[in-house]
Amino acid sequence: MYLMVPEQSTQDVPERGRGVRFEDEEIYFPRLNRLCLRSVSSVSSTILTPFVLAFPSLTHLDLSGTRCAPELLDGLAESYTIHLVSLSLGRCPRLTSESVKNILINGQCTYDLEHLSLFGDVTCPFPFEEDDVETILLEAPCITHGRLTYLDLSSHPITSSHLAACPPQPMLRSFGLSFITNLELSSIADFLLKKASNVEIITLVSTSLQLAPTAPIRQSTLAVHSTLIQQLCTLPFTLRTDPETLKRQQAATKLRVIELSPHILSALGTGAGSWRVVRTESGDVGVDGVEKALFKRGLLSEHPLRKGLEALAESGGNVSTAVGWHARKMEVLHGDGLLGREDGLYGAMSFAFAG
Repeated sequence: MYLMVPEQSTQDVPERGRGVRFEDEEIYFPRLNRLCLRSVSSVSSTILTPFVLAFPSLTHLDLSGTRCAPELLDGLAESYTIHLVSLSLGRCPRLTSESVKNILINGQCTYDLEHLSLFGDVTCPFPFEEDDVETILLEAPCITHGRLTYLDLSSHPITSSHLAACPPQPMLRSFGLSFITNLELSSIADFLLKKASNVEIITLVSTSLQLAPTAPIRQSTLAVHSTLIQQLCTLPFTLRTDPETLKRQQAATKLRVIELSPHILSALGTGAGSWRVVRTESGDVGVDGVEKALFKRGLLSEHPLRKGLEALAESGGNVSTAVGWHARKMEVLHGDGLLGREDGLYGAMSFAFAG
């Protein structure tokens, strides 16, 4: 069955609803909750818009890498039946700053968002204007309510003043801030320390002049250790060694994974202390894992999670693309986050890998 645009007739044609037509039959999909159209770039916006709006009960929607147009976001913003938990709009060059601002601030469908990806990179930066970024951070309900657990603002014109004005994000666990050249590391560290201490994963590829390829490599590695690792991830010093004291000790934040550019990773060598460099396609620096629902640093060398991390670090870059810090396959099995967040992977993509 093929999705077709109805031929225009010379006679008056009644206005169509929001359903999609298979030839001349209008069809809705009222029971489907999750829709992935990632990288479906061959479908024009004239077909994509009515198709997506034919799903009135969506909770998870991935439009990354599509020809998604402002009209589609306007239609979603006007819906009273769609209540999104996860929305991905990364790498959609036809979107406008105004349309994204409208759906995030005025659209009822985004009030309860927990996962929001507005990812962009140097090849396809997100079309946000600086004033609209500030407006969204201050007025979008999904941000002001502090319920987001995943947020990717890579390539946006974010400044230190934006982070200072942003409301606290106590639920945030993964934060994308790549490709933001003029954002200082100290401002990022201050935001994590004061407003988002539960962030475990942060992406900083090509972010900050301190980590730029033109910066002295020694300065870059020192900045990573002094501004991020030591300040945010190091346990406080104590002379007491009793188990109870050690058990109560906590670092200032829960940060455990930092995504960096390849040239920074190479300079970091094998890592330091409990940190290890894991080379994948994106490039991650990993630290102690999470055991069950309890965040715990300093796992013993014989712990399975520590052994797994060491094995990845020693693989020399021979790491399968199925390896991810968000355990994509288990998310799909548990029905708890269909998105493979960093690159928009869904279940079909995840289960295509061996293992």
